[in-house]
Amino acid sequence: MTLPEPVTTMAGPLRMDYTYVAGAGRSVFLRGLAGRRVLARRCPGCERVYVPAPELCSRCLRPVGPPFELDGRGVVSTFCVVNFPFPGQVHEPPYVVAHIRLDGADTRLMHLVREVAPERVRIGMRVEPVWVPDEELAASATSIRHYRPVGPADA
Repeated sequence: MTLPEPVTTMAGPLRMDYTYVAGAGRSVFLRGLAGRRVLARRCPGCERVYVPAPELCSRCLRPVGPPFELDGRGVVSTFCVVNFPFPGQVHEPPYVVAHIRLDGADTRLMHLVREVAPERVRIGMRVEPVWVPDEELAASATSIRHYRPVGPADA
């Protein structure tokens, strides 16, 4: 007996529209990106530095302090190599999605790592942001096109 081909997609009448609300705290971060600035905020209680920052510290529940700028460089703290295509995918596999701990921050930012072969990406690799051209800047994480290694890929 021959098995039928597996079902890979199925059209349906359902549609789900949604709106992401960044909130007042993270909106500061997004507006900073529109000006090529990576803005962080520090909790005045526990000193935790957030990027992007919420309105309230997740540990102390205190309002975070005023924004200050970081240079955007950091280290890969963990990563995933995406090897398989899926519906709606923007980038052609393989590509790397990483959590990046920016210098001076206590939280991590998730973004693409490019300009390096996926098999050369390492935890601890130093990276820097690659910005889109001025005419493409917006209050969006897409203002940073991707991150790339700073120095040798195996540094």
